[in-house]
Amino acid sequence: MHRPSPDTDISETLGALTDLVRQGKVRYLGSSTFPGSQIVEAQWAAHDRRLERFVCEQAPYSMLVRGIEADVLPTAARHGMGVITYSPLAGGWLSGRWRQDADLPTPSPARQRLADRFDMSLPVNQRKLEATEALARLAEDNGMTLIEMAIAFTLNHPSVTSALIGPRTLQHLRTQLPAADVTLDAAVLDRIDELVTPGTVINPADSSFVNPALQPEARRR
Repeated sequence: MHRPSPDTDISETLGALTDLVRQGKVRYLGSSTFPGSQIVEAQWAAHDRRLERFVCEQAPYSMLVRGIEADVLPTAARHGMGVITYSPLAGGWLSGRWRQDADLPTPSPARQRLADRFDMSLPVNQRKLEATEALARLAEDNGMTLIEMAIAFTLNHPSVTSALIGPRTLQHLRTQLPAADVTLDAAVLDRIDELVTPGTVINPADSSFVNPALQPEARRR
């Protein structure tokens, strides 16, 4: 289930998905971009009504997008759920191409639809660029590429099951696979924490979730 629907009772959703499991059309159920509170709600609904439960959560996670550390990762761990993270390179920001004093890449047509994540006139994206530059130097100082450090960072979290990568070319794949064998030591992890505070997202647009409770129609008195 890709993002919760605020207008649909989660029990209805799980009921329909449970029918698919019992019909043999689906093996397991997963959620995507669910906040911690709704992960809990779904788990209790499944338990209370004897429905199939979500066994995995898919969420954005990278050195620049660390929001799930605050609630989603510990919540998933408490409920025995796997976590498959996506966008470990933060939409290309951690690919090594986004550097200060360099010609910044032109976002692809798909990413141009997410302009607030790449518009360099926005202060939050300037802060992302500063953090990216510091992270790149940290990787170089420790004998690895920024790509390797970025993917290893997501894989090294004890609550993360695996990370989805999105190479477009064979060369992209070759630069990303070595990260599976990289283990970051405590000193490197501590320095990453200094550059990007744990549990934070530099640009909120990168979190891939807009809380419906904060939309104007929900806030009008």
